[in-house]
Amino acid sequence: MPATQLVFLHGFGEDERVWADFLPFHTFSFPTICPAYATWTDCATLADYARKIVSFLPSDGPFILVGHSMGGYIALEIASQFPELIQKVVMLHSTFVADAAEKKVNRDRTADLLAKKGTSFFIGPFLPNLFGPAFSDMELLANLAERYRTLPAEGLIAATRAMRDRKDFTSFVQQITIPFLFILGEQDALISPESITRFVTKSVVILPNVGHQGTYEAPEAVAEAINQFVNV
Repeated sequence: MPATQLVFLHGFGEDERVWADFLPFHTFSFPTICPAYATWTDCATLADYARKIVSFLPSDGPFILVGHSMGGYIALEIASQFPELIQKVVMLHSTFVADAAEKKVNRDRTADLLAKKGTSFFIGPFLPNLFGPAFSDMELLANLAERYRTLPAEGLIAATRAMRDRKDFTSFVQQITIPFLFILGEQDALISPESITRFVTKSVVILPNVGHQGTYEAPEAVAEAINQFVNV
C-alpha cells in the first residue's frame, strides 16, 4: 500500500509559503505536500479548486488533509469528491457551515475592494484581523503584509467568490466515516469554537488566547494536535 502523505492547504490572503513558516520546525510522521493555488483564476467554485488540486497530487493516495480556513473548505470538497483517497481531515480554523447572507455581502465587498484598489491596499488591514487580541508581533505582521501584497487580485477575487458560494457540509461532516479533527482558536473573530461544537461531537482542540492563525500564535500546540490525530 502506498505511504500516506500529509497535504497542507493554505487559507485566503496567503499562499503555500505559510507552511514554510511552520513545517520545518516540527516533525511529522508522513511526507508533506503543500499545493500552491493563490494565483489561480480559473476556479469558479471550491469544487473546481478541489479537482484541480487533486489532479496535481500523486494518483494513488492515501492522503491526510490539513486545511487552514479556505483550505479547510477545499478539504471538505476533496473528501466529498474523492473519499477513497482520504484517510483523515484536519480543519484548522475552518468550518463546514456555509456563509450566512451577511457574510455573503461582506464577500462581495471584499471582491469589489480588491477589484478597485488591488491586493497591496487590501492585505495590510486584513491580516491583523486574523490574529487574537494578545498577539503583539508587529514585525511578523509587517513581513506577512510585504510577502503577500503582490498576490494577484484576480486570484483573491476568484477565491472570495468561491467561498461566498460554497455549499453547507454540516450533514456531510456529521455522517462521514472519515475521521475529522477541528483545531480552533478560542478568540477567533472569524470562526468561533461554538459555531463548530454545537454541530459535532468529533475531535475538537480549542487553543486558548489564539485567533485565526494558530500556526503563528501557538505553533507547538497545533503541531502536537495534528501529530496526535494523524498517528492514532
